[in-house]
Amino acid sequence: MQPNFLLAGIAALSFFGGHASAERLQAAVIGNSSYNVAPLANAARDAATVAEALANVGFEVSTYFDVERQEIETVLSEISEQFETADISLLYYAGHAFQFDGKNQLLATDIKELTREEIEAKSFSLSEVLAASRSDDVGVGMSLIIVDACRDDPFSTVDQSIRRGLAFEESGRAETLIAYSTSAGELAYDGPAGGNGPYALALTRALQDNKPTVSSVLRTIRRDVRVATGGLQIPWVVGSIETDPVLSTDEQEIDPILEGEGEVPPLDTIVWGFVRKDLTEDTLAQFVLNFPSSPFAPEADARVRQIRANREGDSRGIEVIGAASTATLNELAEARQQITADFEFKPDTTLPSELFEIWPRELPASGSGLGTIVTRCDLLAADPADPRRIAPPIRSGLVNLREAARACGFALARDPDNPRLQFQFGRVLEIAGRYDWARLYYLRASREYSAALTNLGYMAIEGIGQEKDYEAAAEYYRQAAEMGNLRARTNLGTMYIRGEGLPELPEEGILWYRLAAGMGWANAQNALADLYKKGIGIEKDLQASAALYHLAASNGQRAAMNNLGVSYLRGLGVDADANTAVVWFDRAIQEGDRFAPRNLARHLMKAQGDQVDGGRVVSLLELATNRGERRAYLDLANIYRKGDLVEKDMELAYLNARLAELSKVKKSDELVANLKKKLSDASVEEVEAEIKRRQRLNGI
Repeated sequence: MQPNFLLAGIAALSFFGGHASAERLQAAVIGNSSYNVAPLANAARDAATVAEALANVGFEVSTYFDVERQEIETVLSEISEQFETADISLLYYAGHAFQFDGKNQLLATDIKELTREEIEAKSFSLSEVLAASRSDDVGVGMSLIIVDACRDDPFSTVDQSIRRGLAFEESGRAETLIAYSTSAGELAYDGPAGGNGPYALALTRALQDNKPTVSSVLRTIRRDVRVATGGLQIPWVVGSIETDPVLSTDEQEIDPILEGEGEVPPLDTIVWGFVRKDLTEDTLAQFVLNFPSSPFAPEADARVRQIRANREGDSRGIEVIGAASTATLNELAEARQQITADFEFKPDTTLPSELFEIWPRELPASGSGLGTIVTRCDLLAADPADPRRIAPPIRSGLVNLREAARACGFALARDPDNPRLQFQFGRVLEIAGRYDWARLYYLRASREYSAALTNLGYMAIEGIGQEKDYEAAAEYYRQAAEMGNLRARTNLGTMYIRGEGLPELPEEGILWYRLAAGMGWANAQNALADLYKKGIGIEKDLQASAALYHLAASNGQRAAMNNLGVSYLRGLGVDADANTAVVWFDRAIQEGDRFAPRNLARHLMKAQGDQVDGGRVVSLLELATNRGERRAYLDLANIYRKGDLVEKDMELAYLNARLAELSKVKKSDELVANLKKKLSDASVEEVEAEIKRRQRLNGI
């Protein structure tokens, strides 16, 4: 049963990280999951995860779960009082949010029905939260407000005054930032039930860096979330800061899991690196159970006994505000494990959801079924590209490193020769940046596990944790390809076509492509279509190219969706059909493709007269830049320069031209020089300052 003080109404916990510091770091965390209507799977769990991460780096944290509307004023008043003398204050909100009558609104959990009146009655504005987080009457330092919301949209269809997503509201004060988990008007990922959302995971990882500064944390989060969601979620930061303080105490220890070289330590030592800071009884007890002879077992056992002794007396620096009981981090962690008990795991797949049953909380009882072999390691670290995985896949950016490392380490302690577990533990270590350790576990699994060989090949060809080694990559891929791995077969074909680590033999590469494509690997189908389109190593055949693009696109390959859109737009192998092209561009955009937004925008720009929707064109081009298509900066610069689709704005034209120049887009330097002549020195200086601010907080 979940502790009542955590889930019934409001509960606030104060965490004390236990570090001495010259800075006073204060944080408040709000996690709203258990809505009466439209509940969220992971918001409260994300709040608990972020609260623990902040406490570990030295913040004093108050955490509020499932706040009802009548409690909002009290909560905001407590937060305002808590932040009064903070050198750095941080407020994190996870839950529902939307735009109501043009204003950003957050939602209390006691909403009873989806009506305009009820939504209006149970919402509170982001402006109220901003006002509570920093008062003009006191000398507070830097303030950071993080809105990890808009995970679902059951509201915009209720009334035309309600719009999904949030507008980028400015803080209006110096040394104050608002970090949004996704782009304006867009939805964020809630993550798999029982897991964490990508923003919360990215935040906790960024805080583990050595001396994480405000700007480095925000840039890291933006990059990691974009990668984790395949470009579908793009965080953004607004506001202005003059300083860039470290978001941890001066005495913050660097986790040994993130540093050090030399020989790979024993399994228990690696796992202890992920467990050593944990204050939860279950994790520490599991360590003792699985590694009874470890030199770290006595410390873990002593801490278990200390936690048990503190349950009814002294807590570990955690006070429940407004309640008669006390709680420990152990109890919070237990609640976090149970907080999503009413949700089940939905597979991460581009195939139609109706083809899948929701992954159950408990597998069927069977003497030889999946329930006998699936481990928590599988549920937390299964690789989407592993043909032998036995659980729903987890993208790398959604892997909770500490929980997955513990689960896989404990599973390996019980079954040390299991190649699937060795591979998944290696994957977790690779994501954690311990490439030398990852290679060892990949090598142990590689004797009979093709996914391990494929990952070794990728690390070699990309120079991940080592010098690039094309010959080694080719050998790893060959071994995996002979074991039937379709990803390896495709990559091996690419190496033959490019002559990287192997003789340049396009005809051999095409055979490997054909083999993988014929067995259903969509990436190989798209790659083979490219060769037919360009006539590389094979006679040019646009009809075959379009047919293969269609096959790959139907199998969910987003690059093929964009390529098929181009084929229909230009009549390449199919009859030209602009409407069908738009359909495929839209599908590619929905899947996160970075080129499709620009292609669609440029097509829309060719419409006649008033038929051109300038606002949509600009939005598509901005989306393209956020996903990494830098040429769209130049398109935006020319649109603002000409002023025929939107109002002419020479400063915005110069801003985008400079961003294109910094991204090394061809011909951008010429446009920059021409635009600079038309602006005053003051305007140029203002734009350059904005570019520096953007680079600092969001990157380019």
